[in-house]
Amino acid sequence: MIRMLVIAVIGVISGFISYEIVYYLNPFSPKATVSWIVAFLIGIARQHALHRHFTFQHKTAYFKSLYRAYIVDIGALFFSTGLNWFLSEIVNLNHRIVWICCLLSTALFSLILLKRYIFKVPANSE
Repeated sequence: MIRMLVIAVIGVISGFISYEIVYYLNPFSPKATVSWIVAFLIGIARQHALHRHFTFQHKTAYFKSLYRAYIVDIGALFFSTGLNWFLSEIVNLNHRIVWICCLLSTALFSLILLKRYIFKVPANSE
């Protein structure tokens, strides 16, 4: 559990840095929402690699768990993209505050499914 939380904190920090870089370089509108989508998609692969390497002892097949990560997180991305657009374009919140709100909206969902689905240990290997 501690390793999972440490990797989550590392992911938040690196995710924020990625988001800031994407936001700075992004010429497309709505800027905050497009930047959220791009940084989120990058973050899925980064977090998968971090958790696979540092969090879980049992190593599932790499592409199988990466595929599962994208399936889980794409669902979270759809919801959080709508939330991002609403908060940044309609409510006019600062893009960094919107980033935090969207991160929190997806973090719990992803953490719950991380061990139960993405890095699920096959029943015959225990």
